[in-house]
Formats: sequence, structure tokens, C-alpha cells
Amino acid sequence: MFSWLLRNPPTAPGELSPEWVAILRRNVWQYRWLPEPLRERLNKTVCEMVATRRWEGGGGLSVTDEMRLTVAGAAALLTLGHAEPFAFKGLPSIILYASGYTTPDGDRLGEAWHRGPIVLSWADTLRSARRAGRGNNLVLHEFAHHVDGLDGEMDGRPPLEPDADRRWRSVIHWEYDRLVARARRQEVTLLDHYGATNHAEFFAVATECFFERSHDLKAEHGELFELLGQLYGLDPTEWAPQPHRLARRRDATRVATPTYQVDVSDLGLSEADAAFSEGHVLMQHRRFDEAVEAFDRALRASPHDAEALAMRATARLEIDDFPAARADAERALEIEPDNLQAHLAMAECLVELEDYTAAEPHAKRALKLEADSIDAIFFCGLIALHSGRTREATRLLKRASLLDRFDDNTHYWLGSAYERAGDAAKAEHHFRRAEWLAAHPPEENEPEEEPDASD
Repeated sequence: MFSWLLRNPPTAPGELSPEWVAILRRNVWQYRWLPEPLRERLNKTVCEMVATRRWEGGGGLSVTDEMRLTVAGAAALLTLGHAEPFAFKGLPSIILYASGYTTPDGDRLGEAWHRGPIVLSWADTLRSARRAGRGNNLVLHEFAHHVDGLDGEMDGRPPLEPDADRRWRSVIHWEYDRLVARARRQEVTLLDHYGATNHAEFFAVATECFFERSHDLKAEHGELFELLGQLYGLDPTEWAPQPHRLARRRDATRVATPTYQVDVSDLGLSEADAAFSEGHVLMQHRRFDEAVEAFDRALRASPHDAEALAMRATARLEIDDFPAARADAERALEIEPDNLQAHLAMAECLVELEDYTAAEPHAKRALKLEADSIDAIFFCGLIALHSGRTREATRLLKRASLLDRFDDNTHYWLGSAYERAGDAAKAEHHFRRAEWLAAHPPEENEPEEEPDASD
């Protein structure tokens, strides 16, 4: 199914310098997880793209090596199923703006033209390429449009062999119609509702999800995942970790989903308490949609239960329903201004929405309410890091890592803090620690290791 991509062999494979590799490790989160053969293949494609594509800055932006490498590194993920590098030679140029830009049709973050350039917002490129588990990636989205148009039309049907094309049309039409129906009902879905715009956008959104949340796509849309795997020639679940948002500590992700039914009917609880207890158990076992429904029942029985509101906010965060989560947390804090869980949920929601200024008072209040709250310490450190207060961020994230040595997110962000402080050795130590922990459940954790002498 990939022969159509091999019309133009590479001309300048080249080598990546250690500095360029460091940029890819930092800015393209999948890069750190690639097996060595795939990483070498991506490196060659990146060299080819950087050397031979035309890179332009829009709105006066000066295009840097970091920008070229980040875009090329994310785009190259689409080509890893090839034995030979493919560097999108039918693409004449890549245009970068500092952030969103305006066209006659309105504001844009990116766009792709048939036989024309790909245009990207650098701010949104970097944000989406660095952050795992969110399911969106601007580069993957726009380059998927380019792949879709290789047969002359951007119609959601990339160039395929006849038999594969027939199956593709059947599955895609069914999946697209299902997404449209669920989007109209405003249901939370794994695939972004933007994919319900048309078949071309559905293909781009599905491609993003295939590389960004491969485990979830495989579990929830198995046939679609299989078709995309055939198209792109690989299975990201073989090397990518289970998805998680790097901004979030998620100890619950390591609890296996049970096969039994939750039943608290024999505990003699009131209707509200029984529903709350059921929701709490469901949260522990990562059944977040069901947990939301349980907290709904608890709140119907007791509408002013701040704790149930805070827990429903936390459950909604887990399914990326940020507006509803924020509303629940705000309402909980109106009822109980010092509710720890509500402050943590509000801080997390605002961090996910990248409003660090608004998130900080909630994280600090949570820390004041419970000085040893690992989540509060973590969010205060993360906010400090994104606010440019590197020394404070390092201190807080280091403290969080000492309280919980086995949280991969904390080690990842502590590595980022050391990297920003210019301590490459400590940064590498914590990045590697994060990678190892994310790939191993707690029962497989390594024996106690010697701590970094300089930590």
C-alpha cells in the first residue's frame, strides 16, 4: 500500500548532530520511544527535509533550525513504514508563522494546499508536538492532508490499491457517520469533533490520533486503527507508551480495569453516598465515563455536594472534557472554598488549557491546604516552569520526585527544568528515568538504584 510514496528517492540522507538529536528528543515526544531502526530512518528523513525543502517565515518570522527540525521530525513519523526515507518531495515549501494567522476565510493555525505549501503556526506546532496523550498534532494533521492529496484530491481517500480502497471507503464512511452523530449530540469522543467537518478532516484527525493516542484508537476503533496501520506501515502501540497527558500525574493509570461490576448496595448507604462511593471505585479503575454518570446520580440526590462536584470534575478531566470539568470545579469552590480536590481539579484544568496565571492561585491554595500533597507540589512546580521560574520549578519538582520516585511525569518535567537550567547530565538522567517508568508497571520496577550523586 506504500508504493505511491517511493517515486522520489532521497538525495541527501546526511547525519544529525548531537544538538539536533537533542532538539528532536525535546520537541517531538514520540522520538524518545522509537526503536533504533525507526529512529535512524526518521533521522535520514529529517536531514532530507531540512536540506531540500524550502522553509519560509511568514509575518517577519525568522525560521530557525529548531523550527525546521521540529516540523520535519513530526512529519517524518508518517513515513516510518518505508524502508527508504520519503521527504515529501511533492511539497514545494513550508511556511511558518509565529502563531495563528489570518486569511480571507478567517483565523488559521495551519493549512495544506494541493501541490502548494503547508502553512503552520510555530507556537501551535511546538505545543502539540511536545505534549503526549492529547490526540492532536498540528504537523501530523496538515501533512496528513498532503498525503491525502497525493492522488490529486484531498477527499479523505489517500492513494490505495483497489481492494484496500474498497474496504477503506466502507470503514471510513461508517466511522465518519458515527462521529458526526456523536458530535451533534455533543458527546465526548476520542476522535476530535473537527473530524466531523468532512471526510478530508476526518482522515487528518484520525491520523493524528493514530500517532498520538494509538493505544486508545486501537481499543475503541480497532478496524480504523488496522486500516491506518496498513496505510502507514507500522503499529505505534509496539513502541509508544500508554497515552497520558504529561501535565498530569496519573497513578490510577497503573490499576488494571476490573471485569466485575461495581456494587455498593449492601453497604447501607444513602442514595447520594452510594452513588458517590460507586463513582470513587470506578475512578480507581479508570472507568471514567461511568464514574461521571455515578457522580451525576450523587448530585441529583444531593445537588450541593462539593466533594461530588470536585470528583466529577476530576473524572471529566480524564476524558478531556475541560469546559465541564472547569464548571464543576468552580461550582464546588463556590460551595466549599477550601475544597482541596476542587482546587487541584481547577489547577489541572487551567494547566491543560495553558492558562498558567489563572492556575497558580489554585495550585498554591491546594499546597497551603495540604503541604505534603504531591499533586499540589507537582502543579506548583509545573506552573513555575512554564512561567520561567526555573529554580523554583526545579526545587518543587525535585521534591515531588522524592515523594514519589515512580511517577514518570514528574521525572519528565524535572528533566525539562534541569534542561532549561543548562544541566544536561541531570536532564538526561530524569528523561531516561521517565521513559523507563512509563514503560514498566510498578510490579516490574527495578531494584533501588543509586540516586544521582548531584541531585
